[in-house]
Amino acid sequence: MTNNIELDSFSASLNEHPVSNEHGDQASPAEIRVAQANSTQSAPAASEPVPVDVGGGAPVKPEAPAEAKAPPAAAPHEYVADASHVVRLPANASIDNIKVDGQNLLLEQADGSVIVIKDGALNVPTFIIGDVEVPRVALLAALEASHVDVAFGADGSMSAGPGGSNSSAGGDFSVPPGGIGDGFDLSALLPPTALQFGLLERRELFPSIVDRQVSVTATSLLAPTEAASETGLNGGQTQSPGSDAPSNAETSGIGTISIDAPDGIGSIVINGVTVTGVGQQIPGDFGFLTIVSYNPSTGAIEYNYTVTESVTHPEHTNGFDPNDTVPDNFSITVTDVDGDSASTTFAVAIVDDVPTAVADIDSIAAGQFGPATGNVLAGGTDAGDANVTDGVADTKGADGATVVGVQAGNTNTDVDNAATPNAPIQGTYGTLTLLADGSYSYVRAAGTPGGVNDVFTYTIKDGDGDTSHTTLTISIGNSTPVITDLTPEANGGDVIVNEAALNVGTPGGPGSDPASTAETGAGTFTVSSPDGINSLAIDGNAFITNGVFTAGSFTTAFGNTLNVTAYNAATGQVSYTYTLLDNEAHDPIQGQNNLFENFTITLTDQDGQSDSGTLAVNILDDVPTAVANSNSVAEGGIVSGNVLTNDVAGADGFAAGGGVVGVAAGSNTAVPVSGGLGGAGIPGTYGTLTLNANGSYSYDGLPNAVPPAGATDTFVYTIMDGDGDLSTTTLTINLSDSGLAASNDDLTVNEAALPIGSNPPSTAETIAGTVVDNVSGGTGPYTYALVSNAIGAHGTLTFNANGTYSYTLTSPVDGADANDSTNTVNNVETFTYQATDANGNTITNTITIDVIDDVPTAVANSNSVAEGG
Repeated sequence: MTNNIELDSFSASLNEHPVSNEHGDQASPAEIRVAQANSTQSAPAASEPVPVDVGGGAPVKPEAPAEAKAPPAAAPHEYVADASHVVRLPANASIDNIKVDGQNLLLEQADGSVIVIKDGALNVPTFIIGDVEVPRVALLAALEASHVDVAFGADGSMSAGPGGSNSSAGGDFSVPPGGIGDGFDLSALLPPTALQFGLLERRELFPSIVDRQVSVTATSLLAPTEAASETGLNGGQTQSPGSDAPSNAETSGIGTISIDAPDGIGSIVINGVTVTGVGQQIPGDFGFLTIVSYNPSTGAIEYNYTVTESVTHPEHTNGFDPNDTVPDNFSITVTDVDGDSASTTFAVAIVDDVPTAVADIDSIAAGQFGPATGNVLAGGTDAGDANVTDGVADTKGADGATVVGVQAGNTNTDVDNAATPNAPIQGTYGTLTLLADGSYSYVRAAGTPGGVNDVFTYTIKDGDGDTSHTTLTISIGNSTPVITDLTPEANGGDVIVNEAALNVGTPGGPGSDPASTAETGAGTFTVSSPDGINSLAIDGNAFITNGVFTAGSFTTAFGNTLNVTAYNAATGQVSYTYTLLDNEAHDPIQGQNNLFENFTITLTDQDGQSDSGTLAVNILDDVPTAVANSNSVAEGGIVSGNVLTNDVAGADGFAAGGGVVGVAAGSNTAVPVSGGLGGAGIPGTYGTLTLNANGSYSYDGLPNAVPPAGATDTFVYTIMDGDGDLSTTTLTINLSDSGLAASNDDLTVNEAALPIGSNPPSTAETIAGTVVDNVSGGTGPYTYALVSNAIGAHGTLTFNANGTYSYTLTSPVDGADANDSTNTVNNVETFTYQATDANGNTITNTITIDVIDDVPTAVANSNSVAEGG
């Protein structure tokens, strides 16, 4: 219904003086208090409004003649509403006669002066006259009494138009205004001042009006679509922002309050707060109610509600539930102008906000182990690690939230376990420590694969028990394994062993330096596999399986032994030894060359990626060493030996068929020789050398070739080992002179023994001898021969091979020396003999025959004869 807010509807509440009427002590809405002058001045006509003093409510006395009237206090000509939209007027100012002049209000005063309220028609301000605020209803009455049209805005503001325009709540003045009855003095609406006036007379103006009751109905906002929601809370120092803070979800939809007050509305009280106008905020338990609009003509109020703090909702949900609400309750009491009242209650639902855990992804770079740090609640970039994937901010919601549980894996379930936050949680590939405030640290375990995700499920819970769970995924970068510290063949290999160190008893023969330990070499290489080691194999022989190292050895393709002895997981260093067990077939290149035995190393990480490398073992060739040989022999003698006896074959042994491959006369060892073996031999200076492939030789010296001081005969020979290496040295034959010597043998025979000699019976014409004792030196046995004619000038020499001889004088020696005496003629005969030793050396000397001259002997003869006989 329409409630006419006329002056008489509010006069009783403004009158401090007690009144009584036919309804008892309650003042009738039709009663007003009129100032009655004590003077005999006649009252103004009933149809004319009676001016009222705004201070005391007494009728304004007629003005004194101009010459007798005191000048009124001057009022400012123009007023402007202050920031609170209030205009303060002097205590003697009057609002009884209000005019509209464009956008301004004009207050015409009794003395004819005009007070201008600048822009007052656009938005009628609140007036304070002296120290008394003009009530809104009194101001409305004054405007209507001055035939000023009033329009109300949606925010409760008033605008004024000149009389005759249409007035409406919308401000478009489309509905003609109704009359407000006879005019009366508006000053009675103001509280009395210290001014004193005549006594008031109570008079019932409308005795036929009946007291009518008040009713009020208010709509609650309980549906989720019209309720206020915690999700829109902006947050503050102690308030967590709602999950949809940028929105206006914290403010409800529009609710309505309908008032039926036929006698006029005296007051509207909501939750103990008197409603004064549009925009007013009335506190509730969890927020405030705002008067959105008020139509005093219809009594219709529109309101909304804004929640300002989080509210504890008893229902615990996982996920947003728009039906999870609690109400903020309000009471409203409407009292009409004559004291009748009605009350009701209404409520606005507050929808619970819930936390939302948003899936987080962090990462550890390939080959790294962390820690990866971040905050699942706050998100953003954490300075504790190098990456920028440090979690996505969760939505805590208006009730705030903390982490209440965490577990390994994507369980897709809530876990509310106070023992799990702040404690290390073992994942598949590392350990996560997630604190209640959302901060976390993840450390990847050594030896784990790359290119994988370690997933954890965590749960957050808000202040009233709502939960949400999601995952924190640690993405571990993929890296490839690497084998390092290997030296290729071209650079000499990783480890060196030497055939020369092969021990006695080696099938192929000992090396040239069996006392050495160089047949075994030790080395290392390094493996790096940030993603863990699944396997490490050398030529297919596994030494690490599923990350576990096992030492061991195997026989290589060359028949040797590779022994993997140790693995340092901290440094990745793998230690091994290689032992050469026999000689190897090196290239047939002169000198100590290299032979490599190569092994393929394969390293595979936990995610299946692999690297390979070559471990190269450098096997140094052992070479033969021909050691200079010498031998001694007497002149013309034969000496034998074996040059290989003191030569060193080396680990490869001598070449098949014999170690000696060549011999030549001379001493140049710079160039290997070949051929000349066996057969007729190699002539030297003093003999002939016959050298065989097996090293045996024979030197046959030439007799009578060596000077007395001795001499040497030198030969060079070359040996070869099993893989073609050569060595050349000398064989020197030291020759000594045979020392063979022979002396002269001088014998004497006597002519007298000749048949014609003086003593023919004697055998002195013949003499025997031997040269054996005359020969020395050389190498026996000796042989002897007569190298001269056996028949001499005076006799014959018979010479035997054993060195014996005999000489027979056969004719007398004639000559100058054959004088008359019995002298000896020396060197009558000379014969040459030769002695030959066992080596063929020869020596010659002579046998000299001396002859004793025979002489005649006259012997005294006697004879007898007869005289004359």
